[in-house]
Amino acid sequence: MIEAAGGVVWRPADRGVEIVLVHRPKYDDWSLPKGKLQAGEPPVLGALREVKEETGSDVRLGRALGKLRYRVNGSAKRVRYWDMVATSGDFQACDEIDAIEWLTPREARRRLAGTQYQEALDWFLADPRPSWPLILLRHATAGSASTGPHDDARRPLDDQGVAQAQALEPLLAGYQVEAAWSADVTRCLETLAPYATSRKLAVRGQPLISETGYRAGSKAAHQWLLQAAAEGRSTVVCSQRRAVPGLVKALCAALDAPSPRELSIPKGGAWVFHLAWGADRLPDILSLERLAPLVAAD
Repeated sequence: MIEAAGGVVWRPADRGVEIVLVHRPKYDDWSLPKGKLQAGEPPVLGALREVKEETGSDVRLGRALGKLRYRVNGSAKRVRYWDMVATSGDFQACDEIDAIEWLTPREARRRLAGTQYQEALDWFLADPRPSWPLILLRHATAGSASTGPHDDARRPLDDQGVAQAQALEPLLAGYQVEAAWSADVTRCLETLAPYATSRKLAVRGQPLISETGYRAGSKAAHQWLLQAAAEGRSTVVCSQRRAVPGLVKALCAALDAPSPRELSIPKGGAWVFHLAWGADRLPDILSLERLAPLVAAD
């Protein structure tokens, strides 16, 4: 199976949005930016890399759109696509891509007519509202409580947890996270440290989202998370195993969206709420995405 990834990259226009298409001289055709994954590369990071290489655009990662499956020279190929809004950057022509064009959705659909890329574009156009992510992250691995400090709240990440935290840095950069919140627990704070350090971003502590704080005041934690979601900016919240399921379920209920059946996530994994403004000044959940750890636990 050939694995590839890319994006439907757009920018605001005077009327609606514009979509970028890339021209491939080898095939003399127009397509959405995408490319093959490198060995061991997570698809979401491969999508960001390929979009940057082919369009020159820095983007803020949005919701997962879907997967296209087709055959190339007899081999099965799977391409994952994400919604991405361009925030900056300059195109530089290369051997693979010699031109790009920003087109209206109608023009882009016409240019892609009869190709598999039209389907991926339609996934985005089904709801092209600008969105922002709220990333509810479970802290990275920290070993056994029996081997850590007597005070469990001060237990640090283990070596694998450090690797997971470092792997999160480019992912959170892809979401262009602007606000970072953490349970007042060392392993949660350390999970966000690589990204926060690289962006000179302060990580704010929130006792309500620790297991202890959540157990003592779940309603207050639910209200706090709803307020964080309604700020309208890219936000990461790092919490713990026993708090994450209740937080996910409560936010889905507050925003009138179905809750996943399986609410737990492994250490270093995340739930990503992709949010857009609704009619009542509360966000709508465009999608809820479950992200596996970028570095798997042993």
